[in-house]
Amino acid sequence: MRKKFLFCTLILLFFVFPAFSWQISSFQGEDSSVAEKNQIILNLVFVSLSYQREDNFKKDISSILARLKKTSPFREFKSLKVYLLDASPEERTVLFKKSESFPFLKVKNSLIQDIKSRIGGVYKLVLLNKQGDTSAAELSNIRNISLIILGKSSYGGKNRLSKVFLHELGHSLGLREENPGSSQPIIPGEPNCASDKETAKKWWGDMVKGNSAIGYFEIYSAGRKFIKPTRRSIMNNPLKSSGYGPVNERYLRRELGIKETD
Repeated sequence: MRKKFLFCTLILLFFVFPAFSWQISSFQGEDSSVAEKNQIILNLVFVSLSYQREDNFKKDISSILARLKKTSPFREFKSLKVYLLDASPEERTVLFKKSESFPFLKVKNSLIQDIKSRIGGVYKLVLLNKQGDTSAAELSNIRNISLIILGKSSYGGKNRLSKVFLHELGHSLGLREENPGSSQPIIPGEPNCASDKETAKKWWGDMVKGNSAIGYFEIYSAGRKFIKPTRRSIMNNPLKSSGYGPVNERYLRRELGIKETD
């Protein structure tokens, strides 16, 4: 699985260009009502790249959302809002530019801010590229705008694409890489990738007792050893795992404001 991982700030590109007529609308069947005060919202804004037919684009989104809503803890999350950005082919050539450096795509800076103004909050911008072969996500959190790129051509069917989306969404909400086969060096950090066992004990030691699925599992990347909490998880290999694992789920619940389960 060809996969890369972004860090730091959004990859932005500023162009001086006349006003655009692009539109943003709620995805079919998704609620876009005004949120209650202090309610945590996860806004997803999907953009199609290289799709010839809009219905195929929407089918892929539906598949992604169906998988997301079946996956813990998102199946318990009631404040997901989904939008589509519609722009003409001419606009797309200006809003999204190919780049020679990874992830080979740059986004117009003013677009980032305009979307925020229109939907009234931060969001994750999901670029679904039918012909792309690279998937990536910025290491971010629920409180910041960040970019997710899904290159569909590398993953074939909708089920594989939706699983990869879960992995990239995890990064965009703050989960670290657990896959030693990643093309990018692993950078340790909370909540799920420790540089040593003692650090791991501080982060998830309270969950180890009485749960055989949680432990201190060693992985090696670029000659370095790291500790992860479970053998398998979406943050390790999304194509071979159906869940994030207890440690990652606890973190996501806290980020999303979901009450802990007993």
